[in-house]
Amino acid sequence: RRGGGEVGRRRLTNLDEGLFYFLEKTGTVKKILRKKKKKPKTEEGPDILIAKPDDVLLRVRKGEVLPIPQTARYSSRDWLRILGEMPMSDTLSRIRSIVVANMGWAAIVMLFHTHICTIPTFQNTGPGLLKSAIGYLLVFRTNSAYNRFWEGRKIWQRVVDSARKLTRYLVLYQDNIGPARAAHCVRMIRAFCMLLKQHVGSYSNDETKYIERNLLTKREAERLRETRYSRPLFAVRALEELIQQPPPNGIFSGDDRMRLLGLVRDMSSAVASCERIVQTPVPLNYARHTSRFLTLWCASLPLAVVGEIGWMVVPVTAFVTWAFFAIQEIGLIIEEPFSSYLNLDIFCRTVFADTDTALKELGDHQLDSANHWDESDPDPDCTGSYCCYIKAENLT
Repeated sequence: RRGGGEVGRRRLTNLDEGLFYFLEKTGTVKKILRKKKKKPKTEEGPDILIAKPDDVLLRVRKGEVLPIPQTARYSSRDWLRILGEMPMSDTLSRIRSIVVANMGWAAIVMLFHTHICTIPTFQNTGPGLLKSAIGYLLVFRTNSAYNRFWEGRKIWQRVVDSARKLTRYLVLYQDNIGPARAAHCVRMIRAFCMLLKQHVGSYSNDETKYIERNLLTKREAERLRETRYSRPLFAVRALEELIQQPPPNGIFSGDDRMRLLGLVRDMSSAVASCERIVQTPVPLNYARHTSRFLTLWCASLPLAVVGEIGWMVVPVTAFVTWAFFAIQEIGLIIEEPFSSYLNLDIFCRTVFADTDTALKELGDHQLDSANHWDESDPDPDCTGSYCCYIKAENLT
């Protein structure tokens, strides 16, 4: 996508849906891509779909669909559309009450100024003296929130990197470890990513059913249910136990084992890093002081300018309140990266897509039938995104 122009993307077939592993929570592929222009199918190429910003697209290079999704970018040419979408803004809906309250307060000030007592203009005192301070306060507040958001992004990238490295080593040492045990470790890596997502984000009963019935043995599923606090660490301990078990041929060296355990320790460190962000919010006193400062400053603004601009004080107060409180609200949203804008599904689905090749190389050995679910059991009532993704791609 260049300069806000239209973007050509391939129609997503059943095969492409497996690559499109960054789906919106309540959307489907058809909803995410908005068809603008329909062209007849030809043997030379697929249909072309025109997308808009905020859509999550699959990039195309020389006619080949790349498996890395990216969000369509904004440009300066989108200014009119962005302005028109302002009434539907999620940020505006969060701060609508304070904007309406300040508009009402500005109207009261104007009525008092007009009918009761003239309020002198004092721009060089009060709000005028504090405008620099409030600007620095909001900048520092937003930067602190964005640092937390970016740290969460880097932590999950380390999780993906560790999962990829560990998977490659398992494939490399499959003759020493045993293909069946290596495949079991790969499934445990998948379970770890999903458990970490639930641990720091939102819990899904459907995903838990999928983990227990497709990635774990019955004994492991029972142990997982007994785990009360950190479920991702259960997967870490299970990986350590699988790697520490004596190899079937007895030639798995200690150095090789320590190399694998080091990658497992990196995954364990990622759990602690995520918990640090979740359990250590921005100090409440700082957040409260910022909110109080903004409220009192915006409330004093009509008193400072009503004598000069008259009834324009109402829209001016609304605009200033929206601008400052929106900045504060954006900081409040992104300071909790795992429950707001950072979509953890994309990382989990990346691990699933990367480990699919490893499972195929390992022969996709099934779990021990003595400890696994009976094949006669009915399929779990699973409608979650992971189940749909796995069923579509037949990864397990």
